[in-house]
Amino acid sequence: MHDESHPRFDSQYIEPDLLALATQLANALLAGEQRSPALRKRLQTVLGRNWPWLAQLIRQVRLDFGDGISSAEHDELVRSILAFAPLRRAFESDGEVPRVRGWFPFQPPMGAPPARLGAIDLPALATPGDLADWLGLRIGELDWFAGSLRPQVAANGPLWHYSYCWLAKRRGGYRLIEIPKPRLRNLQRRILRDILERVPVHPAAHGCVRGRSVVSAALPHTGTDVVLQIDLREFFSTVTAARVHAVFRTLGYPPAVARLLTGLATHSTPHSVLRAAPVAEHADAQAKRSQMQRQVLLTVPHLPQGAPSSPALTNLCAYRLDLRLSGAAAACGVGYTRYVDDLIFSGDVAFARKIERFKSMVYSIIVDEGFEPHFQKTRARTQATPQHVVGLVVNRRLNVPRCEFDALKALLHNCRCHGPAGQNRHAHPMFRQHLLGCIARVAQVNPARAARGCCGISAPSTGPDRAKPRCA
Repeated sequence: MHDESHPRFDSQYIEPDLLALATQLANALLAGEQRSPALRKRLQTVLGRNWPWLAQLIRQVRLDFGDGISSAEHDELVRSILAFAPLRRAFESDGEVPRVRGWFPFQPPMGAPPARLGAIDLPALATPGDLADWLGLRIGELDWFAGSLRPQVAANGPLWHYSYCWLAKRRGGYRLIEIPKPRLRNLQRRILRDILERVPVHPAAHGCVRGRSVVSAALPHTGTDVVLQIDLREFFSTVTAARVHAVFRTLGYPPAVARLLTGLATHSTPHSVLRAAPVAEHADAQAKRSQMQRQVLLTVPHLPQGAPSSPALTNLCAYRLDLRLSGAAAACGVGYTRYVDDLIFSGDVAFARKIERFKSMVYSIIVDEGFEPHFQKTRARTQATPQHVVGLVVNRRLNVPRCEFDALKALLHNCRCHGPAGQNRHAHPMFRQHLLGCIARVAQVNPARAARGCCGISAPSTGPDRAKPRCA
């Protein structure tokens, strides 16, 4: 409700000094007792003297917000003060104008998450001090660990929180794995366990979600006529600190706390690391230019691929992407799941006829949501060929690829006949655990095939007593 002296204010014309003044006046109104004499005294402290329109401002604030002003209404209170005509006239006059002469601190309260998330129990962290106490840190340590939003020029020494590893991709090029050091990794795991994992992700997201896996991602696409798989290019590095900050703000955390949480979860790669990147062979100048552009992305604060909190944050940042793609897929009678950066669609013969138009629609949604499709990795497979989805075959039923199964079967047989020492050709430091993982993968996808193929063979011991067993 506004009277004639209190017109609606167009925020397009806010001057910085006027905004700072309105903010400090709002802080003063929220800083203590709500009776009019106390309010007027605090306003006089901010302005340095008694202006004739202060009583009118207090009356207008009471008219807009009632007798009790909540700290959750801080931003609305600032807008109301900015729209107060006598203040604007005094600020724009040729004589003495009101200036900030005193300050009152204001700490935004912990907000409420969206209504659909109201049932989840998130830790209440209203101030940076609350966050530091929750993580068991001093406030200086918290700022040190959350310093990823500041530019970094070096990558070694005790003041840096990441180590780096360049891994070769199967199709050429290199991927940078940014691994947080133990103390920061423990902080990220605390954020993951007590905040991020409590927030539900979209039902279509299956990567790095408790209770879901590659099996649940691939299962809805078994036995379909055509499977379309689209990859997202540089998925982690395209999720910037701004998007992560928006997630924490949506969960109700005040700006200062959201900024620190964002700093703990994101990282800006030092230029020295990028200069030390292995030189990859490029097919043409365009491929080389794309590689350089991807490295530029790493200099902006982003989610590091290697941090325990990054996959959960990518799922939350991609919620709108999943929402729009699942809606588009449902409208076209198509199934949709996403496993990290792999988008999987499947449908019948009618889907095969309109697949090119469907791809164009999906590409436009991906770009509109701030991601980049990897056009060279887009694959559409029919029942006439093996339909590979996230490393599994989904033609008639879920299965591991035959070449992978046969290779594992031969490896186990050779370990049993000739000993495991000579079979560890890739120098796995924990070869037995590696074999157990391979067996478990087959058993998870197809238990009957695992029992039949392994013939009761379990992963052999790598100890000296089993170095050269005889073949049965």
